[in-house]
Amino acid sequence: MIELNESVTKEMNKYLDGITIEEILLLKRKLFHFQVNFTEEQMNQEIDVLDLSVRAYHCLRRADMHTIGKLVNSTFTKEDATSKRQLLKIRNLGRNSADEILIKLFNYQFMVLPDNKKKAYMDNLLKINFATA
Repeated sequence: MIELNESVTKEMNKYLDGITIEEILLLKRKLFHFQVNFTEEQMNQEIDVLDLSVRAYHCLRRADMHTIGKLVNSTFTKEDATSKRQLLKIRNLGRNSADEILIKLFNYQFMVLPDNKKKAYMDNLLKINFATA
């Protein structure tokens, strides 16, 4: 599993009751769901803001995914396909790199939210990952 950023994890855990983000990721490691709600300005940010490993960064750049928007639109919009499966189609991008990209995108999504929206975001995260069918 990809190392979580300690400060981001601490911030996320402030908004969770009775469970931590580490526990959620461990429980949901095969199908962890999160929403992306970026502004146009955030979508135009270079993928550099994700602070990816060299391999993940170069694989995305080679696949013409230079911005957050291009990454999101390429991986989160395909019907009946997980975003991880979409990432794994990129040449030389393995499972660890795909996990890293998704976790760092999730961290970035959370950190760019205004403070007054973080609690609702984390509540929704719990809802979509643990909803009873």
